Amino acid sequence: MCASHERARIGEVVETSTVRFVVECDELDRVPELGSFVRVAGSGIETVYGIVAYAETGAVDPGRRVVRRGSPALQDRALYEANPELRFVLRSLFIAVAVAFEQSQELVFLVPPYPPPLHYSVEVVENSTVLRLTERLAYLPLLDRFQGPVPTEQLLAAHLRYVYRTRGNDHGWLESAARELARLLKRDYDRLYSVLTALEGALRTEESLQ
Repeated sequence: MCASHERARIGEVVETSTVRFVVECDELDRVPELGSFVRVAGSGIETVYGIVAYAETGAVDPGRRVVRRGSPALQDRALYEANPELRFVLRSLFIAVAVAFEQSQELVFLVPPYPPPLHYSVEVVENSTVLRLTERLAYLPLLDRFQGPVPTEQLLAAHLRYVYRTRGNDHGWLESAARELARLLKRDYDRLYSVLTALEGALRTEESLQ
């Protein structure tokens, strides 16, 4: 994940809207997991919750192309150690799709009434809050309708895999999520099959590594 301290800050909002916010990470090449939850303070509400939908690392100046710096004798982490200036000309960004907000200690699974403010801190959501956010699956329609760089089917599969692991390999929750997806995509079998196939493959790979 991105850099963290006692508040689990990972970066700050550099672009914002009602449906999504863009975050610049505090540390280069340390982005949160695709499909994971993040949060940011709102304007007029306590918290906006988002799901990471895309991440990238590139030049701070979009008009300047990144060029090769390494060689067989200097590569990977050693390259960064030899070129400390890279952290000033490169940056890591991620997009989070807003799926819920908290107001008066009540979770509301709707697009927030106001976008998160620019330059506010964005934090990793701890496991206990992930459990609370995923007790209900009311946010899945918002995630399913989001159109971003990552195909929605892959994003949904990544999110379900992340929640499944965070909930301690909760098979009951995963079955409930699959049923909810089947309801949402009942008229689009090809998309449903794509999500479930991607999820099955990811879980099979993960189990083989344990």
